[in-house]
Amino acid sequence: MAAVTSALSQHRKPAYLRRLELWGLAFVLPTVLFFFIFYIFPIVYGFYLSLTDFNLLRAPSFIGLANFQSLLKDRLFQRSVLVTLGFVFGSTLPVWVLSLLAAKLFFQRFPGRDALKLMFMSPLMPSLVVVSLIWKILFYPNGPMTALVGRLFGTGEIRWLNDILLSPITIIVANAWTTIPFYMLIWLAGLTGIPVELHDAARVDGANGRQFFFGVELPLLRPTAIFVAAITSINAFQGFTLQYSLSPDQGGPAGANTTLGVLIWKEGFQYYHMGNAAAISVVLFALIMLVTVLQLLWGRSGDYSIQ
Repeated sequence: MAAVTSALSQHRKPAYLRRLELWGLAFVLPTVLFFFIFYIFPIVYGFYLSLTDFNLLRAPSFIGLANFQSLLKDRLFQRSVLVTLGFVFGSTLPVWVLSLLAAKLFFQRFPGRDALKLMFMSPLMPSLVVVSLIWKILFYPNGPMTALVGRLFGTGEIRWLNDILLSPITIIVANAWTTIPFYMLIWLAGLTGIPVELHDAARVDGANGRQFFFGVELPLLRPTAIFVAAITSINAFQGFTLQYSLSPDQGGPAGANTTLGVLIWKEGFQYYHMGNAAAISVVLFALIMLVTVLQLLWGRSGDYSIQ
């Protein structure tokens, strides 16, 4: 027994270390509480509300999976899923390519690069609401964009935001304008991390720019590509501000821009169907998690070796 007591006393932490740990917990506790109150609790409570009938006028009543069953028959929900997927497709693939091309451009040295980069980064400064106001002016039926494009089609008025086909494309263009500079910075960070020795070795081997890009840079940029793909997909699935601000009737015309994010807002704050809104939020959360996990699994299973 004495031997056991002696061993425990040897492994017991000194008093000053225990005090440091307590102080560390005391400093971390506010952040943990903030994360729990504003992140974990809303997610858990949202899951609970998705299983209830709740309209803000009476207490939630548990109804099980009835909200999810009604969503399967809801044509507006089905169309919103398609609208969301279309926005995700239009806001990811073009942004990946254009932001990478912009990063390749600004990675080179040329006169006036810093000034041009500063101008290119200007869309990051205003908020999305301000961006929406700017593009609403640009895409006014008789506005500047019509003056540029209308001559090609012989018309003086184009209803950019009121046409079922043009309106989603217009919002995708506005979203690309404000997001490409940010993802260009991420690609630039990835390009900067490529060792200079590889550039010199490729030059000695006689590789041209295209061969070096596809044979050396792209394989080494794969971790950056996975990160960019995940972030763009998550942000696109949550598309709301541009659709709400630019579209007529907050998601129009005729529901052409009613993404899942807009539908959640309408169900919750226009129709006061908080249970349905929470159920749609759970579906959106599941879609985001599924796409993100698939992207991460693809990234882990990849071969990062240079061909």
